Order: sequence, then C-alpha cells, then structure tokens
Amino acid sequence: MARDTKKIDAKGRFFVPTKQKAALGGDLVVTNSLDTGYLCVYTKENFDNIKAQIMGFNSMNKSVRRIQRHIVSESIDVRVDSQGRITVNSELWENIGAKPGDEICIFGSDDKLDICLKSTYENEDHDLSNIEGLDTLYNVEGL
Repeated sequence: MARDTKKIDAKGRFFVPTKQKAALGGDLVVTNSLDTGYLCVYTKENFDNIKAQIMGFNSMNKSVRRIQRHIVSESIDVRVDSQGRITVNSELWENIGAKPGDEICIFGSDDKLDICLKSTYENEDHDLSNIEGLDTLYNVEGL
C-alpha cells in the first residue's frame, strides 16, 4: 500500500495515483468509510460485493440501517477522466471536512483507495503498538 499526497481542484477532482490507476480501471465508486475522516474509492466489482454484503444484513437493526445509509446510499459512481482524475461531489468532501484546494492523502491498493485530509493523517496516532490485539491478527508476537 502506497501513500500519495494530492490537491483537490476547484471542481472537486483529484488525480488517481499512477500506481493504482491501471489496477483500479475506469469505473469506480466513491463512498464514506467506516473510519471517521476517510472516504473510500472502490472498483465497481469490489463495491458491488460490499454492497451485497451490507444489504444482506438484518435491516431491522438500527446500526445496520445506519451503515446502509452511510456506505451504500451515499455512494457515487465515478469514471476516471482522460487525464486520470475523478470527481467527488461536495457532500462527500464535506463529510471529511475537505474543500477545493485542500491537500489529501491517498492510500492505495489494487482494488481500493482510502482518502483523508493531509491534516487528518498528520494528527493520527501512527504508533502501531497501541492497536489492541495486533499480535493476534497475524499470529505473530512482537510485531
């Protein structure tokens, strides 16, 4: 996973990092993250799988309905333009406190991008030893 820093332009666009552009393809979905202060960009296929899982949860549960609204209902389909940018609507940017001209951090993998304000990233605790249960995630001690 790589981290890139980009700026949001006046139209709410940003450049998809070159390393992830080919892997992600042209049709993407942008939505809120489960993590406060973050947006996620998924491949269409990956998001369709996530959406199916979320919509399969028991909607009689208030927390499930909240997740469905936050992740599925606020998602937008986007297309990478000829210059390698995607446009995010102002509502999603506002959900993470971002506006045109702001610097964002983009964390990429083959089928997903995580996006936050650069200031959000800089103010996060990066000490991984504080993560409860980290040693059991990989069944490795001393991580």
